[in-house]
Amino acid sequence: MRRTAAAAGAIATLVLVFAGAGAHAKDRDVKLGDLATQLREAEQNVVAAERAAAKDPKPKEVELARRLVAGQLLLAEGDAEGAAIKFLDLVENHPGSQAGAQAVYFLGDALVHMDMPRWAAELFSQNLGDARPDAKRFHQRSVARLFDLAIPRRESGFARKPGVAATPEVRARLQAVGVDVRAVPPRGVLDDGNVARLAKWAASFPADAREAELRYAYGRWLYLTGRHAEAIAELDALSPLDIPISKGGPDASWRVRASYVAASAALAKGELEDAVDRFARITKVRPGEPRDRQIVELAWMALGRVHHDADATDDAVRAYRHIGRDSPFFAEAMYETAWTLLRAERFDQSVQALDLLLIYDPDSTIVPEIKQLRGKIRVQQRDYKGAEAEFLGLRREFDRLATQLGRKLSAKGDATEYFAAVIGEDMEHFSLAAVLPIGAVAVARSLPRAVQAESLAQEVGALERELADTRALLARMEEAVRAKDKARLFNDLAAHAAGLDNVDDDLLAVEEALIRRLAGDRDLGGAERKRVALRDKVDRPLGERTDHQRRAVARLQRLAEQAHKLDLFVSSMRAELVATERYYEETRKEQKIDHQGFLKEAAARRDELALHEAQVAALRERIASAQAALRYEDPLREAKSKAVVGYRQYLGGMYAGLTKGGVSAEVGALWQRAQSLHGRAEKARVELDRTAGKRLEGAVTVLTQERANLDAYLAELTGTKTNAKVLVADVLAASYADVVTELSSLVLRSEVGLLDVAWAMKEAETDEIHRLEVERDRELREIDRAVEMGLEDVE
Repeated sequence: MRRTAAAAGAIATLVLVFAGAGAHAKDRDVKLGDLATQLREAEQNVVAAERAAAKDPKPKEVELARRLVAGQLLLAEGDAEGAAIKFLDLVENHPGSQAGAQAVYFLGDALVHMDMPRWAAELFSQNLGDARPDAKRFHQRSVARLFDLAIPRRESGFARKPGVAATPEVRARLQAVGVDVRAVPPRGVLDDGNVARLAKWAASFPADAREAELRYAYGRWLYLTGRHAEAIAELDALSPLDIPISKGGPDASWRVRASYVAASAALAKGELEDAVDRFARITKVRPGEPRDRQIVELAWMALGRVHHDADATDDAVRAYRHIGRDSPFFAEAMYETAWTLLRAERFDQSVQALDLLLIYDPDSTIVPEIKQLRGKIRVQQRDYKGAEAEFLGLRREFDRLATQLGRKLSAKGDATEYFAAVIGEDMEHFSLAAVLPIGAVAVARSLPRAVQAESLAQEVGALERELADTRALLARMEEAVRAKDKARLFNDLAAHAAGLDNVDDDLLAVEEALIRRLAGDRDLGGAERKRVALRDKVDRPLGERTDHQRRAVARLQRLAEQAHKLDLFVSSMRAELVATERYYEETRKEQKIDHQGFLKEAAARRDELALHEAQVAALRERIASAQAALRYEDPLREAKSKAVVGYRQYLGGMYAGLTKGGVSAEVGALWQRAQSLHGRAEKARVELDRTAGKRLEGAVTVLTQERANLDAYLAELTGTKTNAKVLVADVLAASYADVVTELSSLVLRSEVGLLDVAWAMKEAETDEIHRLEVERDRELREIDRAVEMGLEDVE
């Protein structure tokens, strides 16, 4: 009895620990009703976890619909890749669902944005073959998209991209040697047979039931295939002439586009007045979407061109001036304005337009043509000194660039090796400006294979980065799958796992309150002190090492900062090397350094920099892997779980000791209920992990397969990258020669311009001599006539 009394005293002392500083004695009186309420709340959490663990993992139609909408939102925001992942999951894993039937079309739409036209065409065709109501809703839109894939839409910016016939002079020269400069529609992924069947599909829909997107796509296809009258009829049904284009609604954008194509079809038919009226009608629209505003600007451009061809100079200039400086078509509008004014022999205004264009876009690929044109306009103005100065300046500029590039080609093998080193440093951000003088870049960009080589290097670099990012993501996913507490990998299960942790805390509080009630005012002595120590382990499971994980995170953060500093150091080394190369090129005439030796040394230094960058990237990858592993390892939770088990056992022993003399039915029922909930919570925790494991079964298989795939891709990319570096380097060396040739051609054209100046001066002098001779002869005749008249008067 004495030991029991001592234990009771210890438990009474513990009451003060539980209640905290300032607790009152009345807190010792525990209300059993409050404890029962606390147990009911804990049981609700346990029941919720049990239901979540037993839930059928197969998603319902509502959940699949949410995934479909999430993919549509991603697609609308421009994340085509993320949207495609969601749609592909629905298509492959839930093909029989309503969302799966609709996802076929949306996956095709996402693939179009990702430049995968063949796969997209297969999906649109699959949608057309699906007779389910959810699939039939998208039949017209699938036909419309297939029309676009039959004759693809041009890439963004095509309307303002100079082509082989960008300038009248270039077009005339190409025509002179028999080159066809007509722009023809690009061919798509569908053959003629499939396109013919597609046209029948479109015609099978009732005319009054065709959606706006199908009408536009079908009308556009009719126009591009030369069936202009049918195109106008189809497009006018979408945008009738008696209804304002700016009328709102979901079809407003299609009406603007349809009106433009219909106007182009009228112009192609030779109905000039109708075409002008249609284009003018479009210019009155004030759309809100940027792409629709560009169509309005294209309508102004079309009016300017039509008026130019009709020799209506003032009308053409007024149309071009509606293109503001914030428009992507401003440069093209200014260039065409200059030619329009030149045709009307308004030379001063034409030169002003060209000067403004040079200021606005000094890096344009047609800058050399503009500079040549300025000199020729000076000739037309009879400003021979100004024209001579223009052509002399151009000859010096192009001759200097050609000579500078020609020196680099003196050792082609070393130059190629150097190019490969420059390309290999940072393929994703490689630019022609890295190996060409700034003044020659515009000329180089007019050469298709130089631009293709640049694009190839950038694409290989982007692919390498994406592969590295995917490998890093895969490593984090592997760390997650290896985690002990797998339920916490899923948001829904993690919430229930956290709820079970709270259940443990609540049940311990109930058990402590019951023991407090049983002990009353008795002193428990040593039993109380041991209980306090065990409780402290529950509250601080790692003891003084509570911040262990935080310190580990801080160490990894410091390592990441050091890796960043190393990256900055490598970048500064690269900048110094580039500056050295630039200085050498600028002062090469004064240097006594062997050129081949310099190129070899520069290539070696660039290879070293590339190696250092690869090492820094590998270090970053290891740090990221360690951070991922630390994220899914929680020593605090594991230690607390062990402490809770020990503490529960000790509380059970105390309860058994305090109830040897008997216990009330209410207290006993509450204690047993708490023990039962402990067991159910442990079982629910195991079931949650089992459910998470089931979800991860497919993921583990996929991760294993994808690890093998990525390793194979990496090996293949390594070989491809090496080949790409060599190929791009060879193409750049060849492009160097092409640029030198083009620059020499520009030098020759500048000299021809000087000859034109000299010839024009000679013609002007000849004309002046002829005029003076004519005037002299006339004056002599007048003198002779005057003399004869004088002699007649004398006689």
